[in-house]
Amino acid sequence: MILRIFTSYIFRGVLLCLATLWLSGCAKKDKAQDPPPPAYYTRLGLEFSHEMNGSPLVRNTQPYTNPAGETFLVTKFRYYLSNFALVDDAGKNIPLASAYFLIDDAVDSTKRILLDSVPAGTFTAIRFLIGVDSARNNSGVQSGALDPVNGMFWTWNSGYIMAKLEGTSDAIDLPAKGFEWHVGGFKGPYNVLKTVQLPVNFRVIPFTAALPNFKVVANVGKWFAPNAASFAQTPVIMGPGEAALNIANNYQQMFSIKNQ
Repeated sequence: MILRIFTSYIFRGVLLCLATLWLSGCAKKDKAQDPPPPAYYTRLGLEFSHEMNGSPLVRNTQPYTNPAGETFLVTKFRYYLSNFALVDDAGKNIPLASAYFLIDDAVDSTKRILLDSVPAGTFTAIRFLIGVDSARNNSGVQSGALDPVNGMFWTWNSGYIMAKLEGTSDAIDLPAKGFEWHVGGFKGPYNVLKTVQLPVNFRVIPFTAALPNFKVVANVGKWFAPNAASFAQTPVIMGPGEAALNIANNYQQMFSIKNQ
């Protein structure tokens, strides 16, 4: 009788242990199957302003002098920006959502842009491309900022004008005194696509009200150096080549962050 009772207790204990182990295993299994929390993304604001060597750019009426000593007026200033990415505090490059922007000094609304898919984290730099990448250059006629109606597409070259500077200068030996620097080309030795990396210091914390926002300055004065650029010698650039590449190498340095 005593042996039967003892055996019964042992059997019940074994069942209890097995039940405990089973419940523990189920709990671990359920926990492992729980979906991860959703990734947090926000938007990054960039506000662009244009200057000429420290003074606000004034089109049509304000005369300027380039390093070659040539006096000139600016009537048009436009450029494409694309392929935005962030560099985090570990040095990793974080691509943002694909977007193409045409910044036009004459249209204030184009100088304020929002970048999507900015993840939570700490970031030390922002990267972007001046121009339109080769994939979009090979995609034919497009819409939005890339619509040819914007006057930034060469139908004869089947490609985009990455940046444009137009105006007048008395140094030009032509009746209209006009210059047109249309910088483009994405193939071979005359590829003018330029990557810019600007140092920043900001942190995105999930579910906070504050959105990161930076003011970016583009200095038109950088178009003229270190590669010497003269209106008298080259009043017109209308296709890929050495002249366009020299200008692109210059203006790659025109951007800076104003509010750090």
